[in-house]
Amino acid sequence: MKRFYILIILLLAAPLQAAECNMAFAHGILIAPEHIRIMQNNRTHVQINADEQLFIRGEWVTLNAEETALLQRYSQGLRKFVPEIVSIAVDGVELGLSSIEAMFTGIGSSAQQAEWRELVRETTFQWMSRFVRTNEHFYLAPQSLNELDYFLHGELKPQLDNLARHTVGAVWGALRDALRHSDNNFERSDNQEWQAVGALVNKINSGLDAKAVELEEKSALFCQRMQELDKIELQLQQRVPALLDYDVVAEKD
Repeated sequence: MKRFYILIILLLAAPLQAAECNMAFAHGILIAPEHIRIMQNNRTHVQINADEQLFIRGEWVTLNAEETALLQRYSQGLRKFVPEIVSIAVDGVELGLSSIEAMFTGIGSSAQQAEWRELVRETTFQWMSRFVRTNEHFYLAPQSLNELDYFLHGELKPQLDNLARHTVGAVWGALRDALRHSDNNFERSDNQEWQAVGALVNKINSGLDAKAVELEEKSALFCQRMQELDKIELQLQQRVPALLDYDVVAEKD
């Protein structure tokens, strides 16, 4: 009977432990079709070619059959996992940006539209430098799963909301100026302007909430994958000691 109670306690505790994942990527990771790069301060320190060749600080490391098999498991694990994380974040940003940019399409001069688009891109450059997706290339900056969740909830949403408010004001200001010089009688109250802002913000938040829910639903699976990668990485480090300086998948305090 005592063993039965212990088993029940362990089963009840398991979901709580899964929900608190402190796994993190300690280095930047670039996934490309032909290679994987482990980076720090924009410099490549470790490179895996074709899932089977290992280079550390530019030097080719000779591996035996067992070590090559481990490297393949590690490389293929990163290839399946990193693009999925990057895509969730990038999709969230692009949903917000496309809503903002769609609003000023056809309004103002070509120069004004280019200026607004440049403003939007400059504002979001810092966010996007943490997650990059270009064709079949994916980059993930050093961060934990918890930081990714905070990015969607605590950083991205308020900043896109502020950007939407600023852009709506600029667009309607340009529209007023254009119509004052035409034969049209155009009047728009502040209340109507804020209604437009509210509708845009709601649209952005709806898309971001969907991405946050997707991340939350997959968080336990993501955490498990990172723990599995960490174990493979540890085995590689035991066989290739030079890799100890590049603990890519780590448990964050």
